[in-house]
Amino acid sequence: MNTITADSPSELSDARSQVEAYCQSLVDTGEAQWRINDDGYTELHMEGGEAYLFGEFGVTRLR
Repeated sequence: MNTITADSPSELSDARSQVEAYCQSLVDTGEAQWRINDDGYTELHMEGGEAYLFGEFGVTRLR
C-alpha cells in the first residue's frame, strides 16, 4: 500500500492532488463514479459498493 504523508500546507495540497488524480483514474477506467450528495459534498462510489466522502480535511469511507 502506498502512503502519502505531508508536513506543510503545500505538501498537503500536493498530496490531495495526487489522491484526486488517482481517484479520477478509477472513474476514467469505469471502476468508480463521482457523485454529489444531498448536502453538496463530493463522493466517490466504487463498482464494488464502497463509497468515500471527500471533505475539506480528508477522505472518509462511508461504506
